[in-house]
Amino acid sequence: MRILTTIILALFFSSASMYAANPLRTAKENIRKGQKLDETANNLIKEAAKAEMRLADKVECWRLAAECSHKLYDAENTKLYLRQSYDTVHFYTHLLDMFQRTLRADSLSQQPDEKGRKRPIAAHKIHDYLSPYRTNLLNGGKWFYRHTNMKEAYRFLDAYVDVASTNAFAADSLAVRDTLMPQAAYLAVAAARSADQPEGVVKHGRRARMAGLQSHLIQEYVCRAYVQLGDTAAALNALYEGLHEYPEHPIFFSSLIDHYSLGGDQEKGLALADSMIKVDPKRPIYWYARSLVLLREGRDREAIDASDKCLELDPQYVDAYYNKGIASLNLAMSFAENACTDLTDPRCLRDREILRSLYQLAKQPLEKVRELAPEDSSRWAAPLYRIYLHLNMGKEFDEMDRILKKD
Repeated sequence: MRILTTIILALFFSSASMYAANPLRTAKENIRKGQKLDETANNLIKEAAKAEMRLADKVECWRLAAECSHKLYDAENTKLYLRQSYDTVHFYTHLLDMFQRTLRADSLSQQPDEKGRKRPIAAHKIHDYLSPYRTNLLNGGKWFYRHTNMKEAYRFLDAYVDVASTNAFAADSLAVRDTLMPQAAYLAVAAARSADQPEGVVKHGRRARMAGLQSHLIQEYVCRAYVQLGDTAAALNALYEGLHEYPEHPIFFSSLIDHYSLGGDQEKGLALADSMIKVDPKRPIYWYARSLVLLREGRDREAIDASDKCLELDPQYVDAYYNKGIASLNLAMSFAENACTDLTDPRCLRDREILRSLYQLAKQPLEKVRELAPEDSSRWAAPLYRIYLHLNMGKEFDEMDRILKKD
């Protein structure tokens, strides 16, 4: 009899210990009492990460963790309603946790369990549970944005936009009907850019442009984000999209020209410039770009012609003057290599006159570069030094010599 009693007691205490150790039971008890909610939620999430836990229990862990966050949020909300002191950071953080944990439970519930069965949480239950609080995600994002906490701002703004595409909210067609979505996406891009999160810029860029607030800048940020992510193909596509959507903003065209020209693909750069000239022949930047590509290809006379066309449209286009001057100087130096140097040869005088005219041709545009950009001596001092030397302009040559030595 004593042995039987001992066995019964041992079984009793063993089952009581198992009951107390059951994380789900413990969590439900803590939630009912409203105690240790943060600790309870963290423990539930740790339990859900264990490989041996059944899928249904993992779903329940995340659902209960969300319930902990909900109660913590309600506690701060009650303080706000009663005009008592409350913690704004906690208020919004608990809200975001509630959304993320609920949606995590929903996502897991869509998966087949160990026996291949699916027991999804009803979409309308998730929707009804979260819908009253969704606007506060946007409010939270704006609050952190105003307080320049861009990483946190992005988390809330990203969540606000993402919730619209979840299964629970699909019937609401929020992507179309929610007029605040573009604004949220715009702020998400700004926050992601400030927080150095290029993935966020790319993710929300297209919707952010719908806000109609400096859309060309949003597209520029997207291009830069792709470059930062090392996705050259996507960056080029984004630049072309920006070029066709916002042709009045030269950053997209000039970036494409630089990519092709500096990358050695002059043929594509020239084709791009020519295609845009056909679209709008009165835009100086297209002619400048043509002159730049031709200059880098060594097609100096054509580069001069393109520069002249650019300067007809904009007489103050300093870079076009520079291209014309350098192309003319290239012609002079190339001619000098094969010019006659035999003073007894009648051709010598002719070649000297031709060479002088070529240096004169280079002199005028490069002096104009100096006039328009006097602080940028690194561009004009060295070529003018060479020009003044060959034109035997002693005073001007000495001035360039001093400037170069000073620099």
